[in-house]
Amino acid sequence: MKTEKLEKQTLTGLVFSANVIVGAMARQMVLHYGLDAFNGYVAFGICILMLTVIYINLQELFKKTLSPFFDTLFMKFPNYRKKRKVETEDSKGTTEEEPWTKEAATNPPPSMDYAQIRLSAMKAKEQAEQEKLTTVLTYTRESFAPYMKEDDLNILCEYICLFHADKNFPKVIRTVKVDSAIRTIDLMHFGWNIGYQFSKTGIQIATFIKRVFAEALKESEISTLKSKLRLEGKCTIKIDTSLKQSA
Repeated sequence: MKTEKLEKQTLTGLVFSANVIVGAMARQMVLHYGLDAFNGYVAFGICILMLTVIYINLQELFKKTLSPFFDTLFMKFPNYRKKRKVETEDSKGTTEEEPWTKEAATNPPPSMDYAQIRLSAMKAKEQAEQEKLTTVLTYTRESFAPYMKEDDLNILCEYICLFHADKNFPKVIRTVKVDSAIRTIDLMHFGWNIGYQFSKTGIQIATFIKRVFAEALKESEISTLKSKLRLEGKCTIKIDTSLKQSA
């Protein structure tokens, strides 16, 4: 391909040089007959233009009429026949490659199966929720171990698992007892901390702590608890969005 391009460039250069020489001769002839320099340049330009047009027309004529004749004639020679075969194969390969490239551009590779994507996303979500639950349970044990018996703490963790899964509590639930050092504000803060991790609403959090800590919160209404979940004041359990044990 590079050799063919070089040959075309060489031929074009030779033709242009020949046109310039003939144009220069035409200019000298005009000057010889007594016309001015302007007319000489006009003759030079017209001559080059006409020769270029003639060359282009002759080239087209050669391709349409004489080229098939010479092609048939030269096919008798083995070297020429071999060269034409190579050129034909290269041209065919290029022609076949272009539609494939176009088809690949217009038809992108199929995306992943929807069911596979959905399954992967659901597994990732389930894993994230399980990690949240594990964090909350660890936080609960660290927060209440000094202020609650082991049995009560285990029951509380069971209720938290139901709360996280949006499952109904048993009709009769065992009230979780806490030490007197844990006050109402501490239980509200605890409820908000775990409810925040589970994306629960204020009424859901207030209902949960009211049922679980029924004895400690017997003087508080659900509506009151809901409005004071983040009440500021002296407390043992502080508001903690990251669930790190406060000192």
